[in-house]
Amino acid sequence: MVAGFTLVGAGYGLTALASSTAGFTATILVWTLGEITAASVLQAVVADLAPPHLRGRYSGLNGMAWSGGFLLAPLGGTQLLGAGGPALLWLSCAGLALGAAAGQLALAPAIRRRRAAVIEATFSS
Repeated sequence: MVAGFTLVGAGYGLTALASSTAGFTATILVWTLGEITAASVLQAVVADLAPPHLRGRYSGLNGMAWSGGFLLAPLGGTQLLGAGGPALLWLSCAGLALGAAAGQLALAPAIRRRRAAVIEATFSS
């Protein structure tokens, strides 16, 4: 997930510098690859961390959090666009994505420990 969020952040940051169709296309490819990378792992991490009897609830809350982001992002994005133009918008998006990557990197040891504990509990029963 760290790699995915880093690619998303890099793609968003580069969008602030793009000025041609080819440039915008390249940045979209970068952040789309990042989204694919992060999204492909995210559901598995949520399922691995959830106790077996709460996996549906964890998955539902994860979906609700992402849906909330999809609802709030356009509202915040238009405010950033109005306040500082496209560069502020894309650099803010880059900062948020890189912050998410840093957060995932910081959480990685705890996620590994929790995943190992869930796997151990599952196979020892």
